[in-house]
Amino acid sequence: MKKLIALFTATITSVVCLGSCGRTQTTKPPQTSINTSQAETSIQTSNDILNDWQKEVLAAEGLPTEANELTDSQLRSIQRIYEMITYLNEKYSEEFIYAGYLEPAANQTETLYAYPRLLGNDYGRNTVTVKADKDGFTDDYSDRSIVDYAEEMANDFMKDYFDSDQVIAFFKVNACDIKKNEMVDGDFQWKLGVSDIIFVNEDICNADQVEEFAVNYAKWLYEHELDGRHRINIVKDMDISQITYGEISDIYDYDTYIGDYTFSFGASKDKVIHSSSFDSNVKETEIETYLSN
Repeated sequence: MKKLIALFTATITSVVCLGSCGRTQTTKPPQTSINTSQAETSIQTSNDILNDWQKEVLAAEGLPTEANELTDSQLRSIQRIYEMITYLNEKYSEEFIYAGYLEPAANQTETLYAYPRLLGNDYGRNTVTVKADKDGFTDDYSDRSIVDYAEEMANDFMKDYFDSDQVIAFFKVNACDIKKNEMVDGDFQWKLGVSDIIFVNEDICNADQVEEFAVNYAKWLYEHELDGRHRINIVKDMDISQITYGEISDIYDYDTYIGDYTFSFGASKDKVIHSSSFDSNVKETEIETYLSN
């Protein structure tokens, strides 16, 4: 059983290729959870026994719920899925919801996707990734605190910059090799990369002002050594403070959407790559020149 997960800006879609059964279907992530404190949900080592949680996942996928009716690949996968979700539950002493699985292959690491039940899925934003390695399992759940911290810092900067609540940034992690307790004086040491989506009201930042704001935001990012790709969206006739992460993809289709400005630092941090929907040109500018504007 192999589940391929495509993470979009505002949704999770699961495409399931079910081992050797020869059919493909699209499903919603199974809304199944596990309470590791219950004795009946202990990991099963027998190929003839499936616990209730495993049966729920299989049923949600439209698969048989008896071990002897599964292929060897499907049986191995449901056992591994259970081991990986149990790893998360026990490590963090909270309940996680299964959202997808990639079985191991030549160029593919065995991977589980899940999200904490208390936080919810939030359109894929709270997805936790568990990967198998020679020593067991690793996960990226601990990275979330530093991403949330970076998002909070950026929002504070923007609201202070405009002296307004009509601007908001949503962060999603691209790469993380630092924990919050490893930061020094608010410095991310170029070990955190994010994709941030920013919305700002035309009343405080219009098309003629957006590059000036971008330059000042770039200065702030450079000072804090925070990497990533940054998209500033200008909208009108909207209360920015009420926008939620789940609305992002819809807003691009609204009549209230005006346009965007994007930028990122080059790999060596010596250039800024920037573009705008207002002129449709992609430019590279030396970082000293860009930040001096």
